[in-house]
Amino acid sequence: MTYINRYGFLGLGVFLQIVAYMVTQDSFLSLISGLSGVISVVLCSQRKMGFYFFGFVQLFTYIVICFGERFYAEIGENVFYFITMLYGLFHWFRHYNSESKEVNTRQLSSVHNVCIGMACVFGIVFLYIFLRMTDDTQPFMDAITTVPAFIAQILMILRYRENWYYWFIIDVGSIVMWSFANNWLMVAQFLFWTVNCMYGFYKWNRNDKI
Repeated sequence: MTYINRYGFLGLGVFLQIVAYMVTQDSFLSLISGLSGVISVVLCSQRKMGFYFFGFVQLFTYIVICFGERFYAEIGENVFYFITMLYGLFHWFRHYNSESKEVNTRQLSSVHNVCIGMACVFGIVFLYIFLRMTDDTQPFMDAITTVPAFIAQILMILRYRENWYYWFIIDVGSIVMWSFANNWLMVAQFLFWTVNCMYGFYKWNRNDKI
């Protein structure tokens, strides 16, 4: 990958976040969360270890924002991210290719894909029913952006390429959720993340090593 391809895409994401911040005049915390989120997902799609540093920054700022919106499932989801990322940092180090400076990836079997997909659907239904009993402001969207996130995070930490399917579902759902919440910096972030899913899927499938 050339220098322009590698950093041009990242620069585009940062530029979009800054423009959204200037237009919406949203909170500075949302800007920090959006910028660190953009940087972390691009580094993740490129299989770079730096993903973890910016990922932790995005986690903590995003949890604070979700608390203000009463998106309780999102808060729990990001606590889960923090715990699994601690393990992921160790796991990625073990499978880091020092020559290519990228983490090696692997692929799920067809049977595992079907089983995980069914578990995801049942999980969304169960969480939606539970969240309706709380004062969650968007129980359905909160459920559809939360259950696939647990699956995507585990697959990503374990280096499975299929994680990008679930991130795509999460990102599209999050665009809708944050649109209803009128937080356009988060919308801009998830729009960029949606495009990054396709980029990440391509990048991770270029590696055949297990």
